[in-house]
Amino acid sequence: MAQTLLGKIKILVSATLHSIVDQALQSNSLAVFDQYIRDAEENMETLRSALIDLQVTTKMLKAKYDDASNEAAKLDLQVDASLQANKAVLAKVAQTKFNNQLDIAKTYKEQFEKQSTTYATLVEAVQVLQAKVDVLHSQRDQVATLLQLLRAKNIIAHSMKDIQSIADDKTARIVEDVKTKLDTADARLEVATSRLSDQIEQEVGDASLNAQLESRRQRLGLS
Repeated sequence: MAQTLLGKIKILVSATLHSIVDQALQSNSLAVFDQYIRDAEENMETLRSALIDLQVTTKMLKAKYDDASNEAAKLDLQVDASLQANKAVLAKVAQTKFNNQLDIAKTYKEQFEKQSTTYATLVEAVQVLQAKVDVLHSQRDQVATLLQLLRAKNIIAHSMKDIQSIADDKTARIVEDVKTKLDTADARLEVATSRLSDQIEQEVGDASLNAQLESRRQRLGLS
C-alpha cells in the first residue's frame, strides 16, 4: 500500500465531523465540506480495489505457508528417521533442508500475518470513512441552510458554538439538530478513529520492515 494513500486515509480518518462543519462555517462555503466527501469517496473506492488484491495475496501467502509448514514437518520426521537408522550424513542433509524450510515457512508466516493485519485495518478504514460520509451527506442541507441564514444576516461564524451564541429560534433549532447528530457520530467513531490512526501510522512506518522482508525473499529465492 503506497504511503501517500495511507497518509491521505489517516488525515481523512482523523478529521472529526465537527471540525469539518466548522471549517465550512469558517470559509462561509460548503466547498470544504464537499471536498472531504469527494476525497473520502475516491479513497474508499481505491481502498476497496486494493482490498480485493490484498485478499487474494493473503490467501496465496496462507497457502504457501501451509505448504512450507507441511514440508518442514516431513523433513523433521526424516531427520529423526535418519538418526534412528544411524545414518549421520543423511541426517545432516535432512537437517539442513529442514532448517531452510523452517526459514521459508517463517517468512511466509510473517508476510501472511502482516497482510492480514493490513487487510483488517483497511476494512475498518473504509467502514469509518463511510460512516462519516453518510453523516455529512445527511447534514449537508442543514449546513447549507445555516450558511444561507448567516449570509442573509451578515453574520460571520467560525464554529457551531459561535452560531449558538447569536442564533435566533429558527437557527438555534437547526444548530441543535446538526450538533446532536455530529456529537453522536463523533462519539461513536472516536475509539475506532483513534485506533485506526495509530494502525495507519504503523503501516506508514513499516517501510523499513518491508525492505527487510523483500531482502529476505530475494535471499530465499521467493521473489
